[in-house]
Amino acid sequence: MDSLYDSACGAYIYDEDVLDFLVKYDNNLAGEMQILQPDCRTIINSQFLVAYRSALDTSGAPLSTDILFGLGYDRIPKCFGLMDTSALHGIGIGAVQTVPGLSLSGKDVLVGFIDTGIDFANPLFRRADGTCRVTAIWDQTQAAYEAGGQNMSMQSEEIDTRPIFGYGREYPQELLNLAIQTEQPYQIVPSRDTDGHGTFLASVAAGNTYLDGDDIFSGVAPESDIIMVKLKQAKQRLRDFFLIPDGVPCYSEADIILGVKYLINKAMELGKPLVICLGLGTNQGDHNGNLNLELYLDTVVTLPGICVVGSAGNELGTGGHFASLSTINLGNQNGISQPRTRTVRNEMEIYVEDENPGFCTEIWGRAPSLYQIAVYSPTGQRFDQLFPNRDSSGMITYLYEGTTLYAESVVVENNSGDPFILLRFEKPAPGIWRIEVTENYSSFPAGYDAWLPIRQFLGGNTRFSRPDPEVILCAPANARGTITVAGYNHLDNSLYVESSRGYTRKGRIQPDFAAPAVRVAGLLAGGSGTRPLFVRRSGTSVGAALTAGAAALFLEWGIVRGNYYGMNTEVIRQILIRGARTVVDIAYPNPAWGWGVLDISRAFEALRG
Repeated sequence: MDSLYDSACGAYIYDEDVLDFLVKYDNNLAGEMQILQPDCRTIINSQFLVAYRSALDTSGAPLSTDILFGLGYDRIPKCFGLMDTSALHGIGIGAVQTVPGLSLSGKDVLVGFIDTGIDFANPLFRRADGTCRVTAIWDQTQAAYEAGGQNMSMQSEEIDTRPIFGYGREYPQELLNLAIQTEQPYQIVPSRDTDGHGTFLASVAAGNTYLDGDDIFSGVAPESDIIMVKLKQAKQRLRDFFLIPDGVPCYSEADIILGVKYLINKAMELGKPLVICLGLGTNQGDHNGNLNLELYLDTVVTLPGICVVGSAGNELGTGGHFASLSTINLGNQNGISQPRTRTVRNEMEIYVEDENPGFCTEIWGRAPSLYQIAVYSPTGQRFDQLFPNRDSSGMITYLYEGTTLYAESVVVENNSGDPFILLRFEKPAPGIWRIEVTENYSSFPAGYDAWLPIRQFLGGNTRFSRPDPEVILCAPANARGTITVAGYNHLDNSLYVESSRGYTRKGRIQPDFAAPAVRVAGLLAGGSGTRPLFVRRSGTSVGAALTAGAAALFLEWGIVRGNYYGMNTEVIRQILIRGARTVVDIAYPNPAWGWGVLDISRAFEALRG
């Protein structure tokens, strides 16, 4: 069950009565199995695994929220949402593609995406000889798993479309080439991008050069090979636990991390360097790089031939972050002001304007301080059942509001070591919800931060009444193992109005730089056709796709051409930072722009010395 291409867990993966857990077990397999008691597991490496366990107790009733949380917040997969040819000029691609000594196009480099899928049959993803530039698709969705060849020709049935980690289907290039030679390619390979996000990002990073009269389009690395992981939607029980609205695309951290593992293994199998583009994000976690996905990415940051690129997120203006401004309660003894107690009390307000089915709020403190909360409803009813010095939980249904609040406090969160409080509001009444936080400190007050979910996971125009606009990078953008890309408008050199800002919660400099993210042209998904249709999109995921294409050019120059065999994520990050261009007269680095804006030509100039 632990191999890459075979698993006994297939029966559990799509079962809505089975819970998925993403576990950092650090070689203590027996200990984790004793805690979780799973029905099945899939080993990722010596540090991480995915475990599957029934969502029902012995009586057949669903496991309660407190039981789930008791298994460990760090083990519950987090929910990720989508982070939505002048751009090429803006990143300085011209000289890199045309200078005789470079002439880089991404040849023999893999560009991998973990996203909504790809329109593989589109002409923008075909080589000059008519073959498909998509090397493989791992489609995780149930539909792909069930297809199993029912619409395939006798010739295509001979090609293995094996499950990966026991689920979905892998469609290899041999089958993709066979499909695009027919009039109905999606009957042979029934994998479509119904959202369009993955197709758009793939075209921006790696689409063909396409001429239509005076119009020209090109991806950054038009000769690279593409691999796509089409994510399945998160299970309903995970969505319900985190109160994700119906109909909103939502993806499990466990499926994403397995997608990363698949791409890396595929690159090793093919013997080619790989760029991984992550256009997904979440506000969950400590915002300092300690989600399990982020910790896993940290393990690949130094691997030669691997580069991971992620988007900063689009959370500016949502009012989704609160930072405490602690003031010490001073007393007076003999005319000298001094701390009366080693406590600080601070207050934040969550404003729920319209009807909202529910949301979660995460409060992260800093060790060794201890934290206690009281939550007041709009009519003043108080909840204060949590203890500051030990793990505890509590629940209340506010009488007048009809709102149910579940609260959980963890004194030492497993991955970060910091105090953590989760507040889960079901059917929150409109109005001001007041949260009083008391910090007990040993030497000086450390403060705390709180985050609401990303904008698409949050209904009812819900926001903090006194938000802080910084420290709003969406995971995995806080990971040390990810090149983090903010967004700007390359046409007027202004910052993209929704681009998330850094730094990380404990001050590490991220984002690394900004890339074009406003009305960038890319492919419109919707079928094969004979003429590509283009659309413009904005979002930091677009900037990440442009940067992923740039990384492919550096891997071609460094590894494929033998100029720098040790090139990896960290090396490419530092090269691109050295080439970053300043466009606004402010100090660099800074939380909005990082070290400047992406400029590939300047980066190669820096290499030349």
